[in-house]
Amino acid sequence: MPRKITALRAGAKGRTVTVELDGTESFRLGKTSAAGLFPGQSLEPQEIERLRGDSRVEEASIRCLGLLARRPRSRAEIERYLQRRKLPEAEIRRVVDRLSEHGWIDDRKFARAWVENRQEFRPRSARALHSELRRFGIPETDAREALEGVREEEAALSAARKKAPRLLRAAGTTPEARRIFQQKMAAHLASRGFAFDLSRETARAVWDECAQAGAGDSE
Repeated sequence: MPRKITALRAGAKGRTVTVELDGTESFRLGKTSAAGLFPGQSLEPQEIERLRGDSRVEEASIRCLGLLARRPRSRAEIERYLQRRKLPEAEIRRVVDRLSEHGWIDDRKFARAWVENRQEFRPRSARALHSELRRFGIPETDAREALEGVREEEAALSAARKKAPRLLRAAGTTPEARRIFQQKMAAHLASRGFAFDLSRETARAVWDECAQAGAGDSE
């Protein structure tokens, strides 16, 4: 049975519109979803449900844009967020499809940016990066493409050089300094996903670098 719109009331901040039906019932819509409605208009039940669904999608999209403004997120992250908010699956697909169409979520770009950021600030192995991308729900093809440029030896060396100053201070100047430094460095690199042999070799190489640099400074 059709219902008649008897009043439209704008919300305090102008973001929502309250739709009054037959003077006895009301529901709230987002401003965009309510566009085109007018008092006296008749709405069928299925049209009312469609408007409510459109409004939920509108509101969820705005919330997701707030999340994305803080940092890029994968499609799977957005889907999990909307699932926690109890949004119906069909509406979740509408939200993520809308965000994808406008370029707000892009798993391929996300994966590349994540790997580049990690390698610059917190280098780790391709295996560790692959595991991280899987947790973000990145498709396998996008993950593999993002990891193509990762070079294990270079990444391990970069990670070791970033860690070296702190480990040198911890090792001190005792006769055991070399062993302590290499042991802790190898453990650090292994925690970043690098293979045991590569971790050990890199720890030795960076110790030698530091020793040579120290000898040069003392001359």
